[in-house]
Amino acid sequence: MIKSFLGLWILVFGPLFFLLYPSDLNPILSFNNYIEGQRYERIYQGTFTLIESRLDTIPIDTWPDEIEQLSQHFGYALQLLDINQTNLGTLKRDEIEQHQIIFFNEEPEFLIKKIGNSHFILKIFVDSSEEEKIRRGAEGTVYLLQEQFAATEQEHWPALLRSMANYFPFDLQIASRNQINISQTEQNQLATDSFFWRTNLNDEITFYIRLSDGASFLLANLIPMSSIHPSVIIVLVLVFVLSISAGMFFWTYPLWRDLKNLLAATSRFGSGDLNSRALVYKISTVATLGKAFNHMADRIEQLLKGQRTLTNAIAHDLRTPLYRLRFAFEMLANAKTDREKEKYQQSISKSLEDLDSLINQTMVLSRYSGDSQLLSFAKYHLAQLLDDECSSVVQLYPDIHYQLQIAPEASGKLALIDQIAMKRAISNLFINACKYARTTVVVRLSFVSETDMFVIDVCDDGIGIDESDWERIFLPFEQLDNARSHAASGHGLGLAIVKHIAQWHQGTVCAGRSDLGGARFTFTFPSRT
Repeated sequence: MIKSFLGLWILVFGPLFFLLYPSDLNPILSFNNYIEGQRYERIYQGTFTLIESRLDTIPIDTWPDEIEQLSQHFGYALQLLDINQTNLGTLKRDEIEQHQIIFFNEEPEFLIKKIGNSHFILKIFVDSSEEEKIRRGAEGTVYLLQEQFAATEQEHWPALLRSMANYFPFDLQIASRNQINISQTEQNQLATDSFFWRTNLNDEITFYIRLSDGASFLLANLIPMSSIHPSVIIVLVLVFVLSISAGMFFWTYPLWRDLKNLLAATSRFGSGDLNSRALVYKISTVATLGKAFNHMADRIEQLLKGQRTLTNAIAHDLRTPLYRLRFAFEMLANAKTDREKEKYQQSISKSLEDLDSLINQTMVLSRYSGDSQLLSFAKYHLAQLLDDECSSVVQLYPDIHYQLQIAPEASGKLALIDQIAMKRAISNLFINACKYARTTVVVRLSFVSETDMFVIDVCDDGIGIDESDWERIFLPFEQLDNARSHAASGHGLGLAIVKHIAQWHQGTVCAGRSDLGGARFTFTFPSRT
């Protein structure tokens, strides 16, 4: 369970982390860089050409000043760099030497290109730097604050600060110039914008705004650079991972449980426990597999039980003629007269005939209980086949009055059947009816067009069959313990053979009561034409 869950977890989150983690191997970032680079290179290709043509007309030592003047007319900064002072890799340097425009998806984004055959690289920013964004975002508020303090007398500045605290979420305070150690860079920025800022380790900004008296500064303390703290992002990522992991667990656990139950049931079944079945819930992913296993186990158990019953029944039916043979041989050895010898010889012959009949019937049952691919299906006129078979069998029973009734819709209808198997089924049903009939046997053939089914009814006017035995009579070697079983001899295999032939033809056979007063056997199967 744990191995499966960890394997699935790695399979899901491994590629996800790979796609989300910002690295040079990230395919999403690589694709985005390529698309952005192509776009910017097409946009600024003409710009690079114009600047290069402008620089070609002036001495190379004046290029830095020219670029600085041009930068004032651009929305973003321009820089002139010495190629020997850059940290370009081998691949990038080769591209630069080929005068290609190279895009860098950094903060801020920029393009570079070598100028002619010189050692200079022109760098054009296509996005604002972080400092530029901060400056542009703050200069409007700084202007309003300076105007507000300029319009207020200096002695009222503390009161003004207290009133501003109601609608500014960060700390405001006033400090003198002497309390602040200003660097040269900050002084340059102060001369340009009248304010500068500093950033601490927590990415929080403090603005220093020069006020109208020139000696005081308004300090706006600890303004966050981002609206989302890194810890919040970490918590959200953890919640996302845990939620997906929980969903994966609740999906994996039932699957593992059902597979474990299926494996245990398979092991028990293989060890001989034929009653073992897999407990698999209907909504499970492997419900179909569990159902198939249980169906297979039921079928195997039925086959083994049937085989055991068949073996016991064959042994039982073999025992009777064998006992008669032994007894007849013993008595034949002691017989003194020709009459006695003839009597026991007839007994021996009858026992041998019973053994031969039992063996033949058992072999037929085995054939029709085996591989259905042994059958050879073809189209036949069922009415003609039925008439021929019944006419042949009825000659063995001269005392039986026989009627064949064929419905008009079935008279010329073709049926896809195995001829030998169908003749065997018809013969067994007809012989069974003749054995137990008093005087009359009626065979009817009809066709139900709504279901595309043939129906063969074999009826007799004998003593009939109890309703409780209608299903049992089709079991191999079943002998009914009633007057019908004593009316004729047999091994109880004929109807079992009919049942298997019906199943091979995707049909059914069942027993019932005849309108003649005896038994009725109904053989139903599709025409499949």
